[in-house]
Amino acid sequence: MGAKQKAEAKRELAAKRRQLTQAERRIEELDRLFKRIYEDNVGGKLSDSRFQMLSDDYEQEQKELREKLLRLNEEITEQEEQAENIDRFICKVRKYLDLNELTPTILNDMVKAVYVHAPDKSKGYREQQIDISYDLVGILPASLLIDLQNGETA
Repeated sequence: MGAKQKAEAKRELAAKRRQLTQAERRIEELDRLFKRIYEDNVGGKLSDSRFQMLSDDYEQEQKELREKLLRLNEEITEQEEQAENIDRFICKVRKYLDLNELTPTILNDMVKAVYVHAPDKSKGYREQQIDISYDLVGILPASLLIDLQNGETA
């Protein structure tokens, strides 16, 4: 993962954390508003129909916010785990920078699975796609591997 992608991932994670905080604050605010309209309804300042309408609106908004909180928490956790796995993968790769021979031990340490797709002869010659799923990071996009090979990604 290049410095540019890493900075973008950090910005995205920070934005999700801000959204999470905003949603939590709004849920608390809705609780206060609900209590206020309840007191106004009991005190006769707010009609029963108006109370029901506001109550339904607040409850619906809270439900949506709670669903958003769950989704954001899952996304944040997943993104943090991915970042941690990438860092661990990079540490693992650094052990093998001066690799002269691919041994079964190294292969087992680095590769989780190899997927060999059916051959394609539609272009007049045989072409076969092979995907390698690396330990900790899964299948890396071909564009990233080409950049790494060309030394463009740090």
